[in-house]
Amino acid sequence: FSLRVIDSQNVFAAVGVLVVEATRLRALATRCTGVAWQADYAFLYHPRRHLLHIGYRVAEQQLDAGFYDLLASESRLTSLLAIAKGDVPVRHWSALGRPFFAQGAVAGLRSWSGSMFEYLMPSLVLDEPPGSVLRDSCRAALHEQMAFGDAHQVPWGISESAYSGRDHTLAYQYTPQGVPRLALRRTPADELVIAPYATALAAQIAPRRARQNFDALEWLAVRGPLGFIEALDFTPGRRIGSEAFTPVGTFMSHHQGMTIVALANVLQGGVARRWCMANAHVEAMVSLLHERAPREVSTLHEPPPGPPPQSMARL
Repeated sequence: FSLRVIDSQNVFAAVGVLVVEATRLRALATRCTGVAWQADYAFLYHPRRHLLHIGYRVAEQQLDAGFYDLLASESRLTSLLAIAKGDVPVRHWSALGRPFFAQGAVAGLRSWSGSMFEYLMPSLVLDEPPGSVLRDSCRAALHEQMAFGDAHQVPWGISESAYSGRDHTLAYQYTPQGVPRLALRRTPADELVIAPYATALAAQIAPRRARQNFDALEWLAVRGPLGFIEALDFTPGRRIGSEAFTPVGTFMSHHQGMTIVALANVLQGGVARRWCMANAHVEAMVSLLHERAPREVSTLHEPPPGPPPQSMARL
């Protein structure tokens, strides 16, 4: 009898803790929702170009001269939210650039740097439906990333990340990274940095291939108590001695956060997407995500030498 009483007390105590924590989490979710919808994107909108400025330079008290002008960009999430809030008109979506390419029977979109982040980060919370240009572009980009990794005999997964270069304070430097054939930006020929968080993003559309790539990364001993390190720098000019790569031994909170959300989507049936798409304002914009690719597009080729097209340049 006494054991049953003690067990019951433990159960009630555990339930009480869960109720308290659930209440705290709901309160935190309400605060985060408020912060998300308080943002005002209207001042970033250029009324003639119908694009969003990259940002605002506080020191100079002026808008940045560059624009986010591609649909295959992490900024499409901001674009959709800005439209859903009513901060910018719907025509902004159609103003985003769509440099299509064909990869076999699949049509995709080129991005600024050819990174996994540009293609897959919005998929953490946006349900981009099968058959849409955005879903097809993500799959085409993943296929190209895998092919690039195989060609260089390294694990795949290239995305903007820190690399092994450091400044005078010994802080790792950060730069866009991507697959050259996908990129409008001119990627240095010898640049090769693999970011494990890119594999987590890819797990949302190819979980088995992602697991295999995680196994390949783990075999290279780049996983520690806090998870996989920021990056593996295979760039020849930055290698140390005879090592195949230089480990970038740091952890970036936003990359770890994206990893957690991506894996939660895989394991919980797209839970973060359901939360976002349940918002009435976002749901009203869902038709924008159903856009399909045109029937005829050009084949994907190596980027030509020289500067990028000015209309697609961010800077």
